[in-house]
Amino acid sequence: MQLVLDSPGLTLRKKNTLFEIVSEKGSRDISPAKITSIAITATVVMHSDAVVLAVKNQIPILFFDRIGKPRARLWSPYFESIATLRRQQVKFSESPEASSWMMDVFLLKSEGQVETLRWMAARLKGHKATLDTVQSLIRQHSRQFENFREQLPEQCRNNVMGTEGNIARVYWQALGGALPREFAFSKRTRQPAEDMFNACLNYYYGMMYSIVEAGLFSAGLDPFLGILHVDEYRKPTLAYDLIEVFRPWIDQLLVQACLEKKVKPSFFTRNQHGLYLNAEGKAVLIPHFNDFLRSTRSCFNRESTVRNHVYHLAALLAQRIRGTVGPST
Repeated sequence: MQLVLDSPGLTLRKKNTLFEIVSEKGSRDISPAKITSIAITATVVMHSDAVVLAVKNQIPILFFDRIGKPRARLWSPYFESIATLRRQQVKFSESPEASSWMMDVFLLKSEGQVETLRWMAARLKGHKATLDTVQSLIRQHSRQFENFREQLPEQCRNNVMGTEGNIARVYWQALGGALPREFAFSKRTRQPAEDMFNACLNYYYGMMYSIVEAGLFSAGLDPFLGILHVDEYRKPTLAYDLIEVFRPWIDQLLVQACLEKKVKPSFFTRNQHGLYLNAEGKAVLIPHFNDFLRSTRSCFNRESTVRNHVYHLAALLAQRIRGTVGPST
């Protein structure tokens, strides 16, 4: 498991052969054998003997900012297992097994898109027929992913992106057309956004990239070694791959915020390039997103917080790369 220290004022120290976490409410002991990594997201006190205990047990210590972006990592210079995993990751990324993993990712994404449209159809009765039809189209298109499992990533990359693009086109047309008039849009726009919904979505996706990158980071994986998304300078392309599973979750989060009138025109500033979220909007949407990360949902045969689901899938990918777990994303 990952030990997360997210409350200001906590103290992490060594107690015999155990970690001891001390807070105002008391203390608890944890065996190093139960910990895969230590994540620090708040101002805490960490004793040097606790750092040494982590090093001896090959437990990386990860530091994140308040929105989950990794800032630093402490680890032993003798972490042979991490070096081994990185070599395995390179081999995996160039194998048919990597393509199979990406197909699992896109199938989970398409299932999430269907669930988002189903959720909308139950609340926007006037658009139910269209939303139901598009759900069927997405299922039909997603069956094509099975054709690419046995191919190398470089062989199927364009076809996979084409299939995903076909799904995205009908999905966004249906979602954008069903929203209330002030939030409706005809196409997905990125940087810059052309409407309020896409401006919010761009910001939320940007925050989620950091969470996914942190999950890969904590699993010992190199976030910059992508599979479907090709390598780019200083870009965490593997995070671009894994985030696909969670995009529909964020879509539904934002649709709900729009339907509940939590998103206001004053949240945005327009310049000659497009529409951007301003300070007022960020002050509302950042806490909203953080509440989402802490919310609990049942997925992947387990019930946990959204953040923990991200870390869970990253850990499963690491196990799959090591060959210690079968295909299941």
